[in-house]
Amino acid sequence: MKATDLERLVFSPFHTSKIIHHFLCGAKSVNSNSIKTELVYLALPFIYNNEIQKKLQNLKKTSKFNAFIEKNDFDIFISSLNQKINDYRKTTNTAIITLANEIDLEINNFLIPNTETHYNNENDIYLKPIYKSSFNLGVILGKEQYLSVFKKLRITEI
Repeated sequence: MKATDLERLVFSPFHTSKIIHHFLCGAKSVNSNSIKTELVYLALPFIYNNEIQKKLQNLKKTSKFNAFIEKNDFDIFISSLNQKINDYRKTTNTAIITLANEIDLEINNFLIPNTETHYNNENDIYLKPIYKSSFNLGVILGKEQYLSVFKKLRITEI
């Protein structure tokens, strides 16, 4: 199998749209407005980093963003985050378009899914932890002011 074939499978628009959907549902579970549109570009860089994904998977709904990012090993991830946002921008845009074709998705200043999904409904043992991590990321970012997230993560690319 070629590297391009693997990339097409890993970054399939249907798979990435489900990751985004879980992310948005997590945010909506703590904030009725869901999440500011710009913050959706953080979902894939966080989820496609194995170490960060595992940490997200173990979070609870009461977890705070500051406690999550104030770990020493998180600085390495933050240093490359702006580049990762650029790298995943096209994939994220494609995922949003795919998701908007699958569900009722309000796209404005905020991305609000009007169709709920939950990682507990996933039967695939490989996908469930990915969706749970995405949901938890949405939860912790949904509690934060979006400008605060930009500042804490030193984001300049959105």
